[in-house]
Amino acid sequence: MKIGIVTQSYYPVLGGVTEHVWHLGRELGQRGHDVTIITGGATTPDDRGLRVLRHGFQVPLSGNGANVHITLGWKLGRMLQRIEEEERFDIVHVQCPIDLGLPLIASTTMRSPMVGTHHSFRDSYTFADAVFKLLHGPIDRAVTRVKRHIAVSESARAFCWRYYPHAPVDIIPNGIDMERFSPSVSSWLNKDDRIPTILFVGRMDPRKGAKYLFAALPFLEERLANYRIMVVGAGWMKKYYNAYIPLNLRRRVSFAGYVSPEDLPRYYASADVYCSPATGSESFGIVLLEAMASGVAIVASNIEGYRNVMTDGKEGLFCRPRDPKSIADAIIELANNPDRRGAMGKQGRATAARYDWKTVAIQIEQVYRELVP
Repeated sequence: MKIGIVTQSYYPVLGGVTEHVWHLGRELGQRGHDVTIITGGATTPDDRGLRVLRHGFQVPLSGNGANVHITLGWKLGRMLQRIEEEERFDIVHVQCPIDLGLPLIASTTMRSPMVGTHHSFRDSYTFADAVFKLLHGPIDRAVTRVKRHIAVSESARAFCWRYYPHAPVDIIPNGIDMERFSPSVSSWLNKDDRIPTILFVGRMDPRKGAKYLFAALPFLEERLANYRIMVVGAGWMKKYYNAYIPLNLRRRVSFAGYVSPEDLPRYYASADVYCSPATGSESFGIVLLEAMASGVAIVASNIEGYRNVMTDGKEGLFCRPRDPKSIADAIIELANNPDRRGAMGKQGRATAARYDWKTVAIQIEQVYRELVP
């Protein structure tokens, strides 16, 4: 099949949707399909081995507790139709098909059989309600034109059903590369020092909750003889979050900044505990799958999107969102109990295997085949 994947998020923009698109495109290509990614322009394009068409320009915005990009452009709809005429896609797969910008424009103007995957979830509906009310007409058309709707989780489906309760939405989860993330990957650190290493991976966005991990440092200091916090991720708010690290404890925290997808598994392999203190509005939790596949025990906020992936006491421990002491208590419990960490790591690896990208890609491919026999 000739498949076009329309996405607002693709490299060099980092995030869960970017990872989803890259893995899906790669797996579909390996299964013999002709895949083209359609996304926004970039000053430093990073195509990651896939065929990518870039149009329009990306505008950075803050929304839903995260820094996001919206792709806009003059006559972008006509440009998408021209691409369709030239490429003659069998299927167009739009990521976040009712999101403002490129996805919504694609969903309302492209004529090929369309599949849409919904990734979004919100704890607060005020802004979303206003957008849906304002753009009610175009969004209605998009929902109607997309022939098959997929959600990556129950949370993402519930968000979609809030506005379109009668739309049929299947769940096909995000995936994980079980070979790329594995306990057999070489560690970034020399772990012979036996210092418990707590890893955080995520953008320096409000909803990722890094400041609550940093606020937990005094509690960790009281009850752990030794430890280190390793932070992977970049963002303009890093200086702001630095203020939450007590001056006398800054020696405990190291910032790796941006880490390439190729090197990221080595950071997971260096960790004894993975911590995600996200505050909410997460539909799934790809970082949890990355930690599980790496065989690392997890401390994560007890939020709806994470409960779609992890079970408290099995792959890790839940903590209360925005509660530094609760975060510290869970980290200390695992840092002081290597046997429990090991058991959780093994369970996490088994859980992650259910989300292997090879399996997920076959499920999505089956949806395509139902529209294009």
